[in-house]
Amino acid sequence: MMNEPKRKAIALLSGGLDSALSAKIVKDQGVEVTGLHLISPFGCKEDVQTTARSIGIPLILKEKGAAYLDIIEHPRYGYGRSQNPCIDCRIFMFQLADVVRQDEGADFIVTGEVVGQRPMSQHRNALALIENKSPLKGLVLRPLSAHLLPPTVAENEGWISREALFRISGRGRKEQLALAAELNLSHYSQPGGGCLLTETAFAPKLKDFFKYPTYQSDEERLAQSELLRIGRHFRLSMKTKVILGRNQAENQLLESLWPKTHGWLFHPKDFLGPTAIALGEVGEEEKQKVGQLIIRYCRKLEEPYGVTYERFSDGDRGVLSVQRPIAENLLEAWRI
Repeated sequence: MMNEPKRKAIALLSGGLDSALSAKIVKDQGVEVTGLHLISPFGCKEDVQTTARSIGIPLILKEKGAAYLDIIEHPRYGYGRSQNPCIDCRIFMFQLADVVRQDEGADFIVTGEVVGQRPMSQHRNALALIENKSPLKGLVLRPLSAHLLPPTVAENEGWISREALFRISGRGRKEQLALAAELNLSHYSQPGGGCLLTETAFAPKLKDFFKYPTYQSDEERLAQSELLRIGRHFRLSMKTKVILGRNQAENQLLESLWPKTHGWLFHPKDFLGPTAIALGEVGEEEKQKVGQLIIRYCRKLEEPYGVTYERFSDGDRGVLSVQRPIAENLLEAWRI
């Protein structure tokens, strides 16, 4: 009698504890597991490669793309406490995961979801809704909470032993940490983080991004959305926005992202200060305002200050002479 073929699974990996545990649990049952990390344009950057290597599985990286921004802007099932459309987001992620599942010839999907951990998307009714609205009905295994949920195809078909799965619930991580120690799993992001969309400080930037668009194409839209997680943001007018780096690392990141944004790049010429990107309509008046914002956050030197500027699309460049920093009342009025 021939042996049964080895079953394959796609494990959604965030880089965090729960998803790493879930992938490890399924792999240890003899399933061939491939990790899948879906990259958000403004999401947290996690060291998912290290997590996948520690589990001993290959990893696929897939961009969520411009369609993801449409989901965030117009969610069918609404937002949570902030700009987090968790239900729509999970449905979208499952749709992307199913494409990868089929491409890889995998049998089912594995996630690190825990019943009761997320108020909007991880209670029983929401989990059922998300699965039913995706192409993966019956094919989503949640190893950490399996005993609190109906058996999946993988369990019913005997691809996975239900007895080896768990009944973890709630927002605590004590059981998961103990299980990680038992399974000798140590490479994962520490519990306590979360989706950037749930952070109240991020919501005004995202609302402003959608309300006052400064992009002409999907490429520009995606590139500009990456700027949302970086620096200080200022709205000079309905048609002009400025982002300033807060440290050297952000200054370098702004410079690397600048070409695809089709905005203007500003640098301190002969003094230490932040790099800036200006988006939208930028005339001589706006250039002076950007220069004044830059010198507001610089180390004090003798005036006037030289600030260089350049537009990537046509190579227009020059040097501003800026006399004084922006007034504090304008600084706070423009801050997003």
